Amino acid sequence: MSSRYPSDLTDAEWEQIKHMFDRFQFVEHDPRTILNGILYVLKGGIQWRMLPSEYPPWQTVYYHFRKWRMLNLFQRLCDRIRRAARVAEGRKPSPSAAVADSQSVQTARQGGPERGPDPSKQVKGRKRHVITDTLGFLLGVMVGPANDSDGQRLPDLLQRLLGKVPRLKVIFADSDYKGVPGSLMWRCFHWVLSIVEREDPQSGFDPLPKRWVVERTFSWFGAYRRLNQDYEYHPETSEAMIRLGMSRLMLRRIA
Repeated sequence: MSSRYPSDLTDAEWEQIKHMFDRFQFVEHDPRTILNGILYVLKGGIQWRMLPSEYPPWQTVYYHFRKWRMLNLFQRLCDRIRRAARVAEGRKPSPSAAVADSQSVQTARQGGPERGPDPSKQVKGRKRHVITDTLGFLLGVMVGPANDSDGQRLPDLLQRLLGKVPRLKVIFADSDYKGVPGSLMWRCFHWVLSIVEREDPQSGFDPLPKRWVVERTFSWFGAYRRLNQDYEYHPETSEAMIRLGMSRLMLRRIA
């Protein structure tokens, strides 16, 4: 099967992940074509109803996207590809260090639950709480109102990593996470929180050691128009789109 659009999976990329879809039964449309339709929506930032006719009907594509999201398939896909991508980079499957940060983005006009203002970023919408390894590969994501405190959301985000990163020892973060008690981190997770601060707060943008990788991850989000804003009604859908976008990016490292 040849790729019709740049967002479509190549034969080599599909070979890496096709076993993940073996548990599902398809009558009329194969899973690769459906997944390509989802990736087209993600890359082009279009509405589901505007999906080109080369793909299955948009109702079919959206139905499977919603089903796979509810079955947590995109999370498992992201975790599996990340481990393979780390091995391809000469690293161990599980990282020993991670980086946490957040990104506030505007929401679309249709709104949805869990929205709020972020006065520091002058954004009204949602906040993406993200943790990556030191290569910038996604470990976890949580989407909530933009007025959420980074420190308050961090324990909930880290809860999603339990049992998935056995080698993890330290998490780097900026001063917005100062309020998280180190004793709590160690008692609950047995991980150390290391705060990396600017030496000169007036220096403008300054790539900080260890922490710059998550800023690069945020820039990777910009390669997918659907992630330039939060167009999704439900935060869980936003998280699924982010996981799928990062899976697509990491898949190119191993195929």
